Amino acid sequence: MTDDHDPVASPSERPVRRPFVDLAPPTTARGDDALASLLFDALDAAAEGVVEHDVPHGFHSWPAGMPPAVAATILDGLVDVDGQKGGGVVDPFSGGGTVGLEAVLHRRPFLGVDLNPLSARVGAVRTHRRSPGEADQFKAVVDAVVERSKRRVRERVRVRAEVPDDVAAAYAPHVLPELAGLLEEVAAVDGDEHRRTLAVVFSSILTKVSRRRGDTARLGGDDGADEKRVGRFFASEFFGAKAHELCRRQVALFARVGPAAPKPRFVVDDARRLPALLPPAWGRRAALVLTSPPYGGTYDYARHHAHRLAWLGLDAERFSRDEIGARRRRDRGPATFDAEVAAVLAAVSDSLADDGLAVLLMGDGELAGQRVPADGQLERLARGAGLSVVAVASAPRLDWRGGPARQEHLVALRRVHR
Repeated sequence: MTDDHDPVASPSERPVRRPFVDLAPPTTARGDDALASLLFDALDAAAEGVVEHDVPHGFHSWPAGMPPAVAATILDGLVDVDGQKGGGVVDPFSGGGTVGLEAVLHRRPFLGVDLNPLSARVGAVRTHRRSPGEADQFKAVVDAVVERSKRRVRERVRVRAEVPDDVAAAYAPHVLPELAGLLEEVAAVDGDEHRRTLAVVFSSILTKVSRRRGDTARLGGDDGADEKRVGRFFASEFFGAKAHELCRRQVALFARVGPAAPKPRFVVDDARRLPALLPPAWGRRAALVLTSPPYGGTYDYARHHAHRLAWLGLDAERFSRDEIGARRRRDRGPATFDAEVAAVLAAVSDSLADDGLAVLLMGDGELAGQRVPADGQLERLARGAGLSVVAVASAPRLDWRGGPARQEHLVALRRVHR
C-alpha cells in the first residue's frame, strides 16, 4: 500500500536561486585604487550570482543577507590587497551565517553577533563540519524522525501546536498538526547537536509548507496568503529531504577544511556592544569586520522571523525592541537611523585592530519619505566614530516598491590614527 501524497524533490534537484538577482552590475568605484577595485569585483560577482554549490550556503532562507560571492571575493582579495592572511573576522549582523561560513572556508577565526536568537542557531548549523561517520548516524536519526512523524499522521495522533493564533492560521488544517507532531519528534531526539540541527531544519521548511508567499515577498511587507496546496506527509518528507541535503553539504565542508580549522562562534547580542564581545585571545581586536547592516526603513526582520521564533519557542522581545533601521519605525525619520548607525560605527571602530579594515554592504534607505544614500550616510558619520571611508563601490538595484533604483554600496573603512 502506498501513501497518497505529492512526491518531494531533493533540494539539490531544484534550481539554485541567485542571492542578488535584482542587482545590476556595479557602475562606480572610488577611493583607494586597490580596495575600490576589490569592492567593485565583489559587487560584480554578486550580480552574476556566483554561489558555492557544495557547502551549506543557501541552507535556510535568509533574505537580504550578504551574498556568498561578496564575502568570498572580499576574503580572497584581501590576501593580496591588504596582506590579510589570518586574524579574526567579525560580522556584527551575522544573519544566516554567510560570512561565518566563508571565514571557515578561509580558515580564519570568526565571531558572529546578531540580536535575532535564530541567527546564532542557523549560523552554527551552516558552519558545522560533519565527518562521513557522523553523517551516517545523523541520517539514521533523520529517517527515524520522518517515519515517526508520518506514523503520527496516519494514526491521527492528537497534538497541539504551541504557537499564537496568527501563526497557526498560516498553515492548512492538516499541515498544522503534522508540523506540531514533527516538532515533538525533533524535541525527543537524543543528543544536543542532532536536536539543535533538526530544529533549524524544521525552521527552514516553515515558509515552504505554509500558505504564505516566499520569504523575499514577505520581507518587503507583503504577508498576503497564496493558497498553496501542501499534501499529506509533504512537511515530514520535505523536512527529511532538507536534512539529508544539509548533511551532504556539511560533509563537503568537512572535506574542504577538515576538523582543525577554527570553530566559529555565534552569540545573540547587540552590534553596539561589539567591543565587549570580542574574544580575549584576539586581544579584543578584529582584523576584519565584514557585515551587512540593516538598510534604513526597508525591512522588518523581527516580524519576518516571528513565525519561526514562535515555533521554536525563542524569545523575540529584545530583538523586536532593539532592531536597527526597522521598516515599522521608518516614520521616525533619518535622524533616528543616523544615531543608530553612528553607534554601530563607534563599536566597529573600538573593535578594529590598528591596521584592521571594516567592509560594510549597505543599500540606500528610505525614512519618512526621504531617500537616504547609504554611502553618503557612512561618510558623514564615520569621522565622529573614529573611522575614515577609504573606498566605495556602488551598483544599482531595483526598488521592489516600483520607485527609482536604489544603490547598493560596499564601503571600506579604517580607523583614524590620532
